[in-house]
Amino acid sequence: MNESDLNKVWPTGLTLREAEEVHSYLIDGTRVFGVIALLAHILVAVTTPWLG
Repeated sequence: MNESDLNKVWPTGLTLREAEEVHSYLIDGTRVFGVIALLAHILVAVTTPWLG
């Protein structure tokens, strides 16, 4: 095991910095998806005739 192996995150083989970057993209994507889903649900609730 050499020095570069100690900086890798198991089991991905990414460095800690790379793993944190991927994680931040995942979180941002989840937030965007959540906002789109929330807007879609609001639009359905507004346009559905049987909800008043």
